[in-house]
This record gives sequence, structure tokens and C-alpha cells, in this order.
Amino acid sequence: MNAIYAQSKRVENLHLTRERDRRRGRELATFLVIGLPIACAFLVYAALHIETVRIGYTREARARSVTQLRQENQRLRSQLQIASSPDRVASVAAGQNLHPPLPGQVQYVEPPRTKARP
Repeated sequence: MNAIYAQSKRVENLHLTRERDRRRGRELATFLVIGLPIACAFLVYAALHIETVRIGYTREARARSVTQLRQENQRLRSQLQIASSPDRVASVAAGQNLHPPLPGQVQYVEPPRTKARP
């Protein structure tokens, strides 16, 4: 009987390294040289487009607020003209027993004169 015993030996491959594939490295570099500027261009285009849309929304919102403010201004001016009309002022004054001033009741005050600087 011949008995053959297999002994296992631990193999350490710490010193083995794979050789670099130069062709694959060139392909990767070519891809980066060509693809990176294209990707950057798309990112810049997208950023500009987003900014344009944002500015458009802001512009529309401001245009709406300007229109509302103009309408409010027009409404307030018409109310001011109605409130300051001579007929209305006279009727409100008569309702509160106010009469025009008598002669001598009004005193005019002139603003102080400033000295001219040389």
C-alpha cells in the first residue's frame, strides 16, 4: 500500500502584481479628454437654462406686482381727488360747524432766510 499524502502549502501572492494595460489607460485618457469638456458644456448649458427660467419667473412676478401697484395708485389718486374736492370739503366742514376764517385770524409765517455762503 502506497499511501500518498497531499500536503497543503499556503501560497502567498503578496509580491505578485498585475502589469498595467497601457492601451486601456490611453482609452481612458482619450475618453476624459473628449468627454470632460462635453460634459462641462452640458452642465454650463443646464445651469444657464435654469438661471434663465428663474429670472423669467422673477420678472413675471415683478411685472404682476407693478401692475397691481399701478392699479392701487390709480385707485388711491381717484379717492384723493374725491376726498379733496371743494364740494366735499365744504360739506364735511359744514357738518362739523367749521366756517372760513375771519379777517385777521390767519397769520402768515415766512421761513427764516439762510445766509448765502461765499
